[in-house]
Amino acid sequence: MCSTYLHRLRPGDCIEAFIQPNPQFRPATGKVPVILIGAGTGIGPLARFIRNNTGKHPMYLYWGGRDPDTDFLYEPELRNYLADRRLTQLHTAFSRTTNGTRVQNRLMEDAENLRTLINNGGQVLVCGSSAMAGNVRLALDAILAPLKLSVRTLKAGGRYREDVF
Repeated sequence: MCSTYLHRLRPGDCIEAFIQPNPQFRPATGKVPVILIGAGTGIGPLARFIRNNTGKHPMYLYWGGRDPDTDFLYEPELRNYLADRRLTQLHTAFSRTTNGTRVQNRLMEDAENLRTLINNGGQVLVCGSSAMAGNVRLALDAILAPLKLSVRTLKAGGRYREDVF
């Protein structure tokens, strides 16, 4: 929606905007697995975390967009990060394709792996719309229930962080 709005602007048009810093939204230092979850423009900060993963610590990305032909702007970069091992796994979800799916569905499909990663101290960073983040929290709570964990527990321990709008 925002991109469409911006594309309709003409030179000289004015918009009101602000930057809201979120200094806590970054992976903690160390070698624990990092689970990055986002949709749409939420890919920006997540791609930066992967780019900076020069130590090649375990990093898993679950990202959703509408259409792979128009929305998967970081695809070449992410493929390179898979090849050079800055990114361990990439799970994509596109909602406006035949048999479209969303990022929370990809999480549910990979529930066993996510339980293992989180049980081994993994941390979760979520970036994107608040609607997507709400659905991700619900999916993760269902995934974590067998471990007697929840998003709330992870948040309290500093292992779940969000940057949502």
